[in-house]
Amino acid sequence: MFQSILRLGLVSAVSLTPLLTCATSADAKPAVMSETIRVSEVKAAQDAWCDALINISKTHAEGGLAKSKPLAGDVIDAAYGYQFGPVAFKPTWAKGDVTFRDTRAGAVSYFVGDDPSFADPGFAIGTPGAKRSPWVKCEPEIFVIQSFGNTANAMGWVHIEAADGTTSKVDKTFGYVRDDAGALRIVVHHSSTPFAGY
Repeated sequence: MFQSILRLGLVSAVSLTPLLTCATSADAKPAVMSETIRVSEVKAAQDAWCDALINISKTHAEGGLAKSKPLAGDVIDAAYGYQFGPVAFKPTWAKGDVTFRDTRAGAVSYFVGDDPSFADPGFAIGTPGAKRSPWVKCEPEIFVIQSFGNTANAMGWVHIEAADGTTSKVDKTFGYVRDDAGALRIVVHHSSTPFAGY
């Protein structure tokens, strides 16, 4: 447990003293938190997520799945924390019986489809329906940012627009951890459509 806490850079409000005393190795080092994640870093991560969505959509429109699927995999590898283990990813428009995408394969499927284990048409490649229009605009609108050392949360909306003028507003909550290289990794991603009323 102590090693996984250090690896993820997670530190709770509870004192680490009991955990530190459990380290028996002669070369054990105390948990030292890296610089606290800054608000500007969270905003940059949100902008990068939107940029990646538009890039995947454009790439699909120009080169199909042969080009967009490898790109989606690269985006997920760069932005998400699947190398740490399961990511708590609940997509907005997950199709079929599998709601959550805790694996890399599930995330790639949600973004571009083309996986028989999932029923996704591919959110990132454009608007749903027979005539898919690629996304051309994506803007985050952050309502709140919380930063706790090597972890941060952001909640708000993402506004997306397709080439045909279709627009969508999606509720988003992202949880980030800083990896060993200093990059922010998404480990929680909850997405849903805003409540429309009873």
